[in-house]
Amino acid sequence: MTEGKVSFIAKNATTCPVCDGEFKREELLTGGGRMNAGDLTDELHRQYLTTGKFGDVYPLIYPVTVCPNCFYAAYVPDFDQVSPTKADELKHATGDRKNLVKNIDPEISFHETRGLKEGIASYLLALSCYEKLPVECAPTFRQAVSALRAGWLCMDYHKKVPDQNWDYLAQVFYRKAAFFYSLVVEHEETGKEQASSVGNLGPDIDNNYGFDGVLYLAGLLEFKYGQRANVYERGIKLKKARSTVARIVGMGKSSKAKPGPLLESSRDLHKRIKAELDGMGMDA
Repeated sequence: MTEGKVSFIAKNATTCPVCDGEFKREELLTGGGRMNAGDLTDELHRQYLTTGKFGDVYPLIYPVTVCPNCFYAAYVPDFDQVSPTKADELKHATGDRKNLVKNIDPEISFHETRGLKEGIASYLLALSCYEKLPVECAPTFRQAVSALRAGWLCMDYHKKVPDQNWDYLAQVFYRKAAFFYSLVVEHEETGKEQASSVGNLGPDIDNNYGFDGVLYLAGLLEFKYGQRANVYERGIKLKKARSTVARIVGMGKSSKAKPGPLLESSRDLHKRIKAELDGMGMDA
């Protein structure tokens, strides 16, 4: 199989606001049959089919900008949105970020063309760096979607090397995503943080499911990846998840603008959560 070019290096250099180093972003090329869209998963993740010309293409390995020198990472709109004080804190934590990446693979480098492992590492770094970014960047939402995408990419890599425990790392990221998505909903309700400031809420790069998608994923991820050791605690979390998903189902009855797949998936999820609560004797 001869694989064609799927990315390019930007002509203009980017200056890191943390270490002042300059580098050039790698960006995804689109068109030309590079992205052969496949099915949409229940997590609203678009899968792409292998093509003879381009091989396996993973669009999600490119959205996070990473400084190859200090490993500061953020999505493009937020990359420069760091205060001098926080930039100084991030600079002092450079060693910690590099150690995070070494725990995945010591050979990962953002000086070269990205692969799946670099994509995973970029989201891990974003999870760390968004703790220092302002509320205007919707840092909790950015952490939520970063954790979810990291889990997806881990499962993609697991398919290539099934004996290296990438599926275990995926579960770690999925649980983080469940936590952060639930927190996004809480922050939206209290006004502490508005996810809508991001614009495109994804969670993937092809469709924007808006805040309804956030509500759905908060419920789905709790249902699929929430803890199961404590039955009572799980029941409480599932009741909350069901209530969250019910907001989509209820509004969908009178809204023609709501995406059909999301509404149907939400109805199905609501039934699945209710069935588990019934089995636990907690559907009161």
